[in-house]
Amino acid sequence: MSESDNLSKASSSKNSVPAKGTKRSIKAQEHAKTHRPNKQQPLVKTSPKWWAPVMVALMLIGLIIVVVAYVFSGTLPIPGWGNGHLFLGIGIMMVGFLMTLGWR
Repeated sequence: MSESDNLSKASSSKNSVPAKGTKRSIKAQEHAKTHRPNKQQPLVKTSPKWWAPVMVALMLIGLIIVVVAYVFSGTLPIPGWGNGHLFLGIGIMMVGFLMTLGWR
């Protein structure tokens, strides 16, 4: 046999025999190289569009209530509450600040 016959036999038998150390055929390996499974995109959680404006608005409304209560010595924004305005304003601000924990 000549060298060209040996080479042609080696190359033709190479495609039909599984590669060393694997149970898959060469054809199956080539198919796996060209056909990759679709990768799933990681889930990116985002906040609704209204989240940030509501968060900022709550913090500002709470600040305004506290400032108005100090300027008017507790008679405004709700007459008769006294220092209750401070609790109300700080409570509203706290809700706004707690919303920052859920913002993505």
